[in-house]
Amino acid sequence: MGHASLLTPSVLEQFLIQARLTKAVASLRLQGAGARLLGDLRLHAFRPGAVLELAGLHVRDSVPAEGMAVTLTILLGDDVLTLESQLLAPGQDQLGNSLLRLGWPLEQARLHHRRDIRVAGPDQLPLKVRVGLGGKNYDAMLVNLTETGVGLALEETLLIELHTIVEIDAELPDGTALHCPAEVRHLTYLEGQEFPMRLGLVLTPTPGTDLEPIHRFIQARRTDRSQSFRRA
Repeated sequence: MGHASLLTPSVLEQFLIQARLTKAVASLRLQGAGARLLGDLRLHAFRPGAVLELAGLHVRDSVPAEGMAVTLTILLGDDVLTLESQLLAPGQDQLGNSLLRLGWPLEQARLHHRRDIRVAGPDQLPLKVRVGLGGKNYDAMLVNLTETGVGLALEETLLIELHTIVEIDAELPDGTALHCPAEVRHLTYLEGQEFPMRLGLVLTPTPGTDLEPIHRFIQARRTDRSQSFRRA
């Protein structure tokens, strides 16, 4: 289980200032009935002790109801911030774009390191992946995932060399299909494991490849892991 640090108000403010200046990626998980994840957000502004404002709401996303409990996750470098809050009435920026407004968290925010939050944790459903190589497809299980790479475990042993390009196909939990080429950077064989063949791949998307689904999936998984740490 990963280690979480509780942030003092002053440290939280410094983190939020950096997140706003660097336009750090944020996501919002809605709790309760109709729970869903809103991704690709960023911190627009905040007033300590009062409100946080988030920009980046997609046109296709409906504005959630005021008073709904939410979990905010912000990725800044190797750090993952999570905090619990409630939605306030929405607002608008100077251009008329919708802003999500959150009440200041009553409980201390928590900070994890990305390395402590495995996307495919043992208490989460694994993601099945198909690996295309030399005109053949092989079934694999995803054991790790970042914005730039994947770690896979296969039951079948592949004769493959470093820097080989393979095709990754997966269906994400929301039904979105993900298809992207990837380069083999690491490979090993773990004797006695159910899925002994392990591959470390770096995604090499072609122009026009839509990686938004994988980013949303990563944010959702990291939010879930952060919440499991919090409960523990």
